[in-house]
Amino acid sequence: MNRNTLVATSMSKDLASALPDQEELELNSRERPLESEVVTPELLEALRDGSHEAFQTVYVHYRGPIENFLYRLLRSREEAEEIVQNVFMVLWERRAELDPAKNIKTLLYTIARNAVINLFKRQKVFERYQQQRDPDDKEHLTAEDILIAQERELLIELTVKNMSSMRRKIFEMSRQQNLSHEEIAQHLEISKHNVANHLSQALKKIRHVLKAIIVFIH
Repeated sequence: MNRNTLVATSMSKDLASALPDQEELELNSRERPLESEVVTPELLEALRDGSHEAFQTVYVHYRGPIENFLYRLLRSREEAEEIVQNVFMVLWERRAELDPAKNIKTLLYTIARNAVINLFKRQKVFERYQQQRDPDDKEHLTAEDILIAQERELLIELTVKNMSSMRRKIFEMSRQQNLSHEEIAQHLEISKHNVANHLSQALKKIRHVLKAIIVFIH
């Protein structure tokens, strides 16, 4: 039984039949067109009016990125696959509320985040997470707090991964190995000033990227 057959158990039969099969999804994901060329206001109007073809287009275009986003937060491919199907089921159920002038990607990521928060609540992940924190903080910790913390960690991880090899190495030696500037400089045979500059630029980049969370959740 493939993934789209599973969707049929939670979506109406006519909607399930509109979804592409796995082979078609893989074919479409190889050369992904620009979002503005595919997900147009006219397409969203059609989706709002109940077009299965428009829904399929949105599904093919966004399922992969949304599922990867969920996987990076949950570290579980099975849970990510399950939730991403629920995300699009919610989209279909709420299609009449769509505003074609607005970015549907923001809506999809918001639905995905809310689904993760609900999953955390059901699994009581936040209770286990609370045990690792200062007792004084326990009262105020929520499932959304944990999600935001994990999103921060993910953004930092991706930002560091995209740094130059030298900057990434210096940042990891400083933050993960707790080495001093002098120790890093000796190990890499560079000046302490060079180490300090790389760390300053790395932190500046991370602070800039983390602002995305503030924009996203408000």
